[in-house]
Amino acid sequence: MRGTAHGTAPSVSVIILTFNEEANIQAAIASVSGWAKEIFVVDSFSTDRTIDRLLELGDPSVGLVQNRFESYPQQWNWALRSLPLTGDWTLKLDADERVTPEFKKEAAELLPSLETDVEGVIFRRRIQLTGDWIESGAVRKNYDLRMWRTGRASFENRPINEHALVTGKTVRMKSFVDHCDAKSITEWIDRQNRYTSLETLSRIRGDFSGAITPRLFGTAVERRYWLKRVYFRLPMRPFLFFLVRFIGQLGFLDGRAGFRHAVLESFFLYIQDLKELEYRRRGLLPVVRWPERGIPDPRISASPLQKLVDGNSQKPPLL
Repeated sequence: MRGTAHGTAPSVSVIILTFNEEANIQAAIASVSGWAKEIFVVDSFSTDRTIDRLLELGDPSVGLVQNRFESYPQQWNWALRSLPLTGDWTLKLDADERVTPEFKKEAAELLPSLETDVEGVIFRRRIQLTGDWIESGAVRKNYDLRMWRTGRASFENRPINEHALVTGKTVRMKSFVDHCDAKSITEWIDRQNRYTSLETLSRIRGDFSGAITPRLFGTAVERRYWLKRVYFRLPMRPFLFFLVRFIGQLGFLDGRAGFRHAVLESFFLYIQDLKELEYRRRGLLPVVRWPERGIPDPRISASPLQKLVDGNSQKPPLL
């Protein structure tokens, strides 16, 4: 097992998945450049200027590869199996997220002190919606495992809201990573429509949690899945969800932004219920409208790194 001697600064490898992220990717890279040992971007054949924006940076710490997208867990497991990761820890970062100075400071203090049986780090993301910050409500207790000892994680085979899994212990960080998507609310709604179809398909098939066992007194993710199962049995679910988010989880502390976010979350849960109802009554499965993907970029496909990962992708799974 990888480990780091106490008192030394452990290195971090960052992985970012992209598809049409020209509006976000440079800011995400800037937030970890100079802090991370290496940054790998796995693009799934973007059709916008994502590749151009990455190449414009000229950052030698950034490795850029492309891989055909099949599902989120497939893409993540391909990345973990194929990329030549050399950092002691691996951080999952979305293109619309930013690693804050507070997070870096806490990580520098925390990671060297961890025993080798600690394999994962969980933390929260602060959300920016229509220019306002949300720090309560959905954010307050929404911890997720997004950093792990390199080589010790794999992703559950779940089509949406996939989670990294480790066999060892996990620890919790206090600092946030900022989620501040530069795309429009229209694009956000389009993405949520796709996510609700994926989530509803998962519900119809009975795959609520993948490899995670829902438990009330388990981890934060296990408890969230347990509550989700209870939620599916309740009447007036979207309204009750709104009350929990806005009042029970103190979303009102974020003012109008907290209200907007609670309303949007409740609305899309209602959309999920309607999609499931349509299936039960009419036999129509929800449609997942994926955007059209491009083709391999010759500037990437000819690179030594791309050839290396294509060879590594033939290796057996890590775990």
